[in-house]
Amino acid sequence: MKSRILKSGIATLIALALMLAPVTAFAAGEVVYVNRRSLADNLEYINTITYSSPPGRTESFAVRMTGPGDAYPIVMNGDTVYGSFRISRMVSYAESLGLNVLAVVNTDFFSMQTGVPLGLVVEDGVYKSSPSGRGAVCFGYDGSVFFADDLTVAISLYNHGNLSDEDNEAGDYESNEGKTVSLRNFNKFRVDTGGMYLFSEAFSTVSTRTSSPGWFVVFRIVEGVPSVSGTMTLEVAELLDSDLAVSVGEGYMALTADWLGGYGEEFEKFAVGDIVTLTTTPNDERLIDARYATGAGDIIVSDGEKADSDGWDPALSQRAPRTAFGVREDGAVVSYVVDGRDSTHSVGMTLDELADEMLGQGCVYAVNFDGGGSSALSVRIPGENRAAVVNRLSDGSERSCATYMLFVTDAAPDGEARNLGLGNDGAIVLAGSSVDLNYTATDSGYMSAAVPEDIFAEPTDPEAFLVDGRYTAGSSARTDTLELYSPSTGASGTGEIFVITQPTSITPVRSGASAQLTAVRLIPGETLEFGVTATYYRRAVIAQLSSFTYEVTGDIGEMVGPGLFTAGQDMQQTGVITVSAGGRTAEIRVEIGGFLDMEGHWAREYAEYLAMEGIVTGVTPTEYDPERMMSRGDFCLMLYRSAGEPDFNPTGGFDDVPEDIYYSRAVSWAREMGIAIAAQGNSFDPTAPLARQDAFAYIYRALDVFGKQYEDGRPEDLAGFQDADMLSDYAVIPTATLVKLGIVEGMDGGLEPLYSFTRAQMAKLVATVLQL
Repeated sequence: MKSRILKSGIATLIALALMLAPVTAFAAGEVVYVNRRSLADNLEYINTITYSSPPGRTESFAVRMTGPGDAYPIVMNGDTVYGSFRISRMVSYAESLGLNVLAVVNTDFFSMQTGVPLGLVVEDGVYKSSPSGRGAVCFGYDGSVFFADDLTVAISLYNHGNLSDEDNEAGDYESNEGKTVSLRNFNKFRVDTGGMYLFSEAFSTVSTRTSSPGWFVVFRIVEGVPSVSGTMTLEVAELLDSDLAVSVGEGYMALTADWLGGYGEEFEKFAVGDIVTLTTTPNDERLIDARYATGAGDIIVSDGEKADSDGWDPALSQRAPRTAFGVREDGAVVSYVVDGRDSTHSVGMTLDELADEMLGQGCVYAVNFDGGGSSALSVRIPGENRAAVVNRLSDGSERSCATYMLFVTDAAPDGEARNLGLGNDGAIVLAGSSVDLNYTATDSGYMSAAVPEDIFAEPTDPEAFLVDGRYTAGSSARTDTLELYSPSTGASGTGEIFVITQPTSITPVRSGASAQLTAVRLIPGETLEFGVTATYYRRAVIAQLSSFTYEVTGDIGEMVGPGLFTAGQDMQQTGVITVSAGGRTAEIRVEIGGFLDMEGHWAREYAEYLAMEGIVTGVTPTEYDPERMMSRGDFCLMLYRSAGEPDFNPTGGFDDVPEDIYYSRAVSWAREMGIAIAAQGNSFDPTAPLARQDAFAYIYRALDVFGKQYEDGRPEDLAGFQDADMLSDYAVIPTATLVKLGIVEGMDGGLEPLYSFTRAQMAKLVATVLQL
């Protein structure tokens, strides 16, 4: 079903806008986090996290105009229609033109090869690219916003003939007076079967970018500028038949068609010196008043209801990153971006879900813009002097796009603090925990200003309090809005602290380390100091150790303070420390009776970790002997235990590995997995000390067995090691890979590849790999 052109009565005025209703859960699931920041007196930035099971976590970003004020939207296509801009470059370009940019979001679909937008572009009343039958979002001179579909702009060229020789008494030529040419393609990339194309200087500073033979009529502009509805007076300056592209300089236009297109007779309607009237006529008269316009994809919300999806592009139906634009009944406009294609961050939305989302946000009309890797939102966060991308780009970096919507302001900066905010606005704080507030200030042009020293902050939560700029959260989950005020400057504003009672995960970590602490072996009487980190839907949570509760199970010792445990005096005791908050728990398994000879040793943490996992045992119950050389057979045993001692059917063995030796099955497994390779013939030499380069090769070959993700290193990754050339060929890539992963760091600037591997070194290597 083809979408109809929307009635002119749906144009809504921003000037009528009211404040937006609170965000709630719509297509993306339950809202679990939301943070609002003021970008201007009528513009706010909103970051939202929703969750549903399935599909999972979704993170979105919106810029919303909430009524009349300093900010307003414009459309920009860059310096030329041909080519494309990354969003950061668009910010720089707009600023180079003197614009005060608050936010930027991508809009229209475009050709990835040429950067030419597929739809309409109007910039400050200047017609820059034709709509090609697609939809558009338009902003009127009066502040109105309207959506349209199936747009076309007819172009007519009426030839008045050569007015400088009207009498033509000599009869040297046949006058072209009265001849007309009609077309619709304006500043689009010329293709051989696409008909005729008209170019202005806005298309490219280089040329028409044509690459196949065609004809060209070059016009000099006598009067007027390109617009979607109006006239221009042109004079034929040159007629060309060329295999090459033609330059269109300032003050000129060019009409062209590929010779294969069959429009040669149109070329004959012009002669140098002819005066031509160019008339543009839109099929939707509302375009006459459009000051800015950008092409758009499918209209997904119309007249307050989800549009008929039969007319939507089926190629865009799958879940993906999205960009959308909508307008509420009260006139407030919404630019919306949702991340996707990353199950650990945001799963994105289907087009149908996007329509539901825009409806849920109160939009009565909404369109889908270009999504996927193009979806990007750049925002000038208060306190910063430059807009920066706030969402996570699915390509991993900025994609160059054709057209952008910019939210700008004419308010002039004066350097004096006027608006106050929080630099850590939206911080997630566990109930009862504290955070030091840092303040920001912006001036009348919303640029960074010096922060007043006398800022007062007043929480709305009656249980929360501030002392010397340190905020302590109350006991209930809520968004606490802080009222900010500076008596000396009169500057004011608000900030938000997101208080939670239940994190989604808590993780004990040993002090000075980052890896999760799940098990520990302690010497009798030893004190364990550990920290606890928490997350809330994958966002870091600010929390103090005192905000967690601790429980000790078993006769292993006692908690002597938050994050401080002292082991008991009895050997061979086991138990658990349980850390909890808001119903979430994490456990640390504790064994009393560690290796006495590892106290103070750099490898103690690794050896104790492997012991707790059942991978290593000491040479005695209380001694590890860290400097003893690791044998080749024993290292295979370490790897076999690390893999969980899997079942397998051996197909052969090494001649010098007895079947009844304790590491026999481990060596056979390592051979089956391609980890262990014969030293000579079919001999393994299992009792020989393991060389460091062999340890690197073995652990590299075991990465796949352990299910670790990695990319191979390159020889260049070893450039920082003075003895890298001593590595055998088989060990170069394995060693480079481990260096790239941060597993191998070397010793005193070298790798020492031929040195024997100690039990201490083994403990670090294996434990580090297992905790990747």
